[in-house]
Amino acid sequence: MLIDSDYQVLKKLVKPIKKPCVICDLELLKSNLETIGEDLRKKNKKMRLCTKSVRVPEIVKLVEEQDFVNGLFNYNSAEALFYAQEYGIHDILIGYPIVSEIDAEEVCKAASFENVSITVMVDDIKQIDLLEAQSKKRGVRVKLLVELDVSYRFFGMHLGVLRSPLRTSDDIISLARYIDDCDNVSFRGIMGYEAQNASVGDDKFLYRWLKKRSREFVNKHRANVVNDLEREGFQCEVVNGGGSGCYQETASEEVITEIGIGSLLFKSHIFDSIHSLNHFHPSLFFTLEIVRKPKNDIATAFSGGYTSSGSDPAIPKPLIPQNIETIKFEEFGEVQTPFKFNPEHNNLQLGDPIFCRFGKAGEPLEHFNEVNIYEGGKITGTYKTYRGLGKRFS
Repeated sequence: MLIDSDYQVLKKLVKPIKKPCVICDLELLKSNLETIGEDLRKKNKKMRLCTKSVRVPEIVKLVEEQDFVNGLFNYNSAEALFYAQEYGIHDILIGYPIVSEIDAEEVCKAASFENVSITVMVDDIKQIDLLEAQSKKRGVRVKLLVELDVSYRFFGMHLGVLRSPLRTSDDIISLARYIDDCDNVSFRGIMGYEAQNASVGDDKFLYRWLKKRSREFVNKHRANVVNDLEREGFQCEVVNGGGSGCYQETASEEVITEIGIGSLLFKSHIFDSIHSLNHFHPSLFFTLEIVRKPKNDIATAFSGGYTSSGSDPAIPKPLIPQNIETIKFEEFGEVQTPFKFNPEHNNLQLGDPIFCRFGKAGEPLEHFNEVNIYEGGKITGTYKTYRGLGKRFS
């Protein structure tokens, strides 16, 4: 494993590679993937790969081919068209609503490929009308998943994300009936993303307590909505939920058919405080190069500011060599990152590499053209990222 390798060995490994660079330990990624598979097979559930957390088509294809993976959870129409056209992925879900004719045209083009099924998330009649009109115009069929809000309200607090306006069974049934009256779009099921369970750690008692209450609410709420839909004659082929950070708990829900998972393949460091994921391994790293030494105990690397979005942006963490840290008033910077160290333990010199972990998966890869693949203790090749292929889907 790369994370257990001797620093001197790693220095030789990356010496021929232009820095900054990204390295994926493919053996660890496959181990993480198989662990997910073992868990889901036991509960007779499926995974849907959230491609926004990967953004490397060769890795996406590797995951999608597994028997426990239903298909892809894409984040817009251009990405869906790419996977339909270039890879012939059979089951593609676009996880965010379509509101423009350009995007709707791309959806319909993707749906026109043989053996490709396209499903689009909706939460408003206007989105349905647009897709119905465009799919009818182009003679294709498009399936729809209605998004249920499963955020948790507690004493005026809103725990979760602001996504769908549909919160009750009546809201969902109303849209399902509207879809049922259409000709070219059809109702496939529902999704409820519980960010408050999937992205919050267990390191504080309050977090654990709130997550327990939220889990009880989400399980009951989602089951009630599915049961209410069935009483009205609507069968849910797909009930999607979860997220990487809570997939085991979500998979235990009787009504759930699939869980959206992506980041856990790389295990970015935002998951380190979730105890149920302790047996997963970090598999994606980036390497910076020391280019100056302003002080005896400080070495400054070029670049490094690969932060991820959020109200509290997820910044990277240095990993190898051990016992180094960023400077608090600078942290990871756009063009330089200084690291503080003890010269008696680490004698960092110009040209030395610093191996780091991303805060979140996928998003930082928009900075890189390729990922170096590490297997059997060596770099065996590279996989192109979306950026490296000249694609920008975000």
